[in-house]
Amino acid sequence: MTEKEPVKLLILEASQNRAEELIVLLRTAGRATRAHQITSLADLVDKLKTRQWDLLLASNEANGLSAQQAISTIRELDIDIPVILLAEGREIESITEGMKIGALDVALGDDDERLGLIIRRELQNLENRRLRRRAEVRLRETARRNQLLLDSSSAAIAYVHEGMHIYTNNTYAELFGYRDPEDFAGIPIIDLIAVEDQETFKNFLKSFDHHGEDVEEFACVASDGSKILSSLALSPATYDGEACTQVIFRSITDESELENRIKEISSQDLLTGLYNRPFFIEKLDFAVDQAQDGQSSYVFFYISIDDFSRVRAEAGISNADLVLGDLAALIRRLTDESHIMARFGDDVFTLLCKTGDKDIAAAIAEEIRSQVENHLSEVSGKNYRLSVSIGLSLITENAPTSEEIISRAHKAAEGIIDGNGVSFYQAEQVPIGENGKALTSDDIKALVRHAITDNSFKLVFQPVVSLHGDEDEQFEVLLRLIDDDGHELLPGQFLGPAEGAGLLEKLDRWVILQSIKSLSAHRAAGSKARLFVNVTYKSMTDDTFLPWISVALKAARLPSDTIIFQIHENDATSYIKYATKFSKGLAQLHCKTSINHFGCSLNPFNLLKHLTPDYVKLDGSFAQRIEKSKEKQKELIDMVKSLQSTGVLTAISGVENPVVLSTLWQAGVNFIQGYYISPPLDNMDYDFASEDL
Repeated sequence: MTEKEPVKLLILEASQNRAEELIVLLRTAGRATRAHQITSLADLVDKLKTRQWDLLLASNEANGLSAQQAISTIRELDIDIPVILLAEGREIESITEGMKIGALDVALGDDDERLGLIIRRELQNLENRRLRRRAEVRLRETARRNQLLLDSSSAAIAYVHEGMHIYTNNTYAELFGYRDPEDFAGIPIIDLIAVEDQETFKNFLKSFDHHGEDVEEFACVASDGSKILSSLALSPATYDGEACTQVIFRSITDESELENRIKEISSQDLLTGLYNRPFFIEKLDFAVDQAQDGQSSYVFFYISIDDFSRVRAEAGISNADLVLGDLAALIRRLTDESHIMARFGDDVFTLLCKTGDKDIAAAIAEEIRSQVENHLSEVSGKNYRLSVSIGLSLITENAPTSEEIISRAHKAAEGIIDGNGVSFYQAEQVPIGENGKALTSDDIKALVRHAITDNSFKLVFQPVVSLHGDEDEQFEVLLRLIDDDGHELLPGQFLGPAEGAGLLEKLDRWVILQSIKSLSAHRAAGSKARLFVNVTYKSMTDDTFLPWISVALKAARLPSDTIIFQIHENDATSYIKYATKFSKGLAQLHCKTSINHFGCSLNPFNLLKHLTPDYVKLDGSFAQRIEKSKEKQKELIDMVKSLQSTGVLTAISGVENPVVLSTLWQAGVNFIQGYYISPPLDNMDYDFASEDL
């Protein structure tokens, strides 16, 4: 959308006169306009489906449609349209309220000069986003094409850095008698030149250094020692961002034969006759690129056969394959030939539907579901009735990667209780604050990335106090994520999205580094505090984590036992081998280990047969259950005695009521933690010496 192109404008405004004034405002600013005044929610949906729009100017409510509904509809359809709200008055608070519901900005009443500036800014931002998406598409397409051309080229091509091969294609390997291009790793290019021509080759390289590119003929040596007369062309290049030299050998004697070799790639699944997974992913990549470039929209179908393992067990593998083929043929008949369908997994089909209309896609999916439900597959005289769960995911200009598209549709299919249904992917909403605001998983992922980059997470410290009068200064480090409105998100709200974005390792390391900095400063003032720091399973299973910890502690000059690394019981149980190795590794570094939320698994003591932590912190539910139940009190006492017989120190979180203290003291619990003792603090300024329980 250049300055000369008309702005495609949607207006949510009850007054026809005001709508005309907005159009005149744009025209006065030199922008031609193609505008539509929205008359209803159905009208908005229809217009969004039929063309691409550049801007929505919206009053708070008009024609029975609120601005919040309009914004929610745009988000649901996953369309990139900037929304600017038009406030009726001039109250500053209306800007905050409008941006909370998703508007990019709010123009106060009658302030058309500021409105014009906002429109200009947001149209430029929109154009920048579109240009970026198109550039990313072209960059990915160019990279894929370049790599494909290199891999399948009939010319023998290699890239060489400082005389060593860093890439060779198949033709290059075949020319010199190698089975795999990887065999060239560590082989200098001069070893391919016959001894009698090596001096000439060295001079040729010097000449190339001065003149940029050149071609010469050399006698080369194949892997079996035979001689090959070849022409050699050198040219400057880059590969994987590294400056290097492109090398092209052409056999003078066998050139015609080499250029006739074509690598054939099968795109078909032999069992069903549908496309196979690699071919489908290639087409999906292309569809995502087209959508991000604004050329087309698609819907991705993830069609999972319900309980197919039962059919395989009843019918046997061979007959189950026949049932699968019959079902594939049925679904293929129900879909348009322009749609790309593939067998994606053992019992999963995928479909790429070239439409951006959710209603059309849902109708196709429902037809598939209904026909499959009513279809009988007859094999070897027996009939089998199946059903499918179909998850759908939109592919629009805001589409993420192909992997994320597949993951979204898979989640939608998995979420269909009892199967035999159709479901569109819906971004999970996390309620934030008290004003009804909610964030999607993608919103939270973006917040986490930003917080890691800008060090904008918040650490708080909750005291872990001795129940027997010791003055040990111990805190558990707790993490908070702050959103744009200053609301604090708890780990339960953001760790799931962070895991989905592959950010847990970065999150762990950020927390540990900031904890070490805070502890170093606190101990420099004379404190002897220790910190319980939680780590996720991602760090526990990472071989590079322990060496990194060692370096971080030495750099801070902190004693190793000042950080107690705490892992969740569920993680330790699920990754018992890694947990054992992790615990032993920490012990070698003279660091201490704690198991958190202990006692929630079916057999928690089985965990202690494999690793011996220094601390075991019981789950907070124990402290909340013992108040009214003698049975729970005895269970707690027995558990603590069993734990302490193994030599570990015991702690319990979730202490909210002083009534439970006598039971905890009687049980012999070493440390307690909870809001009755203290809420999480911004600083480590709790007075342990004056504690009177």
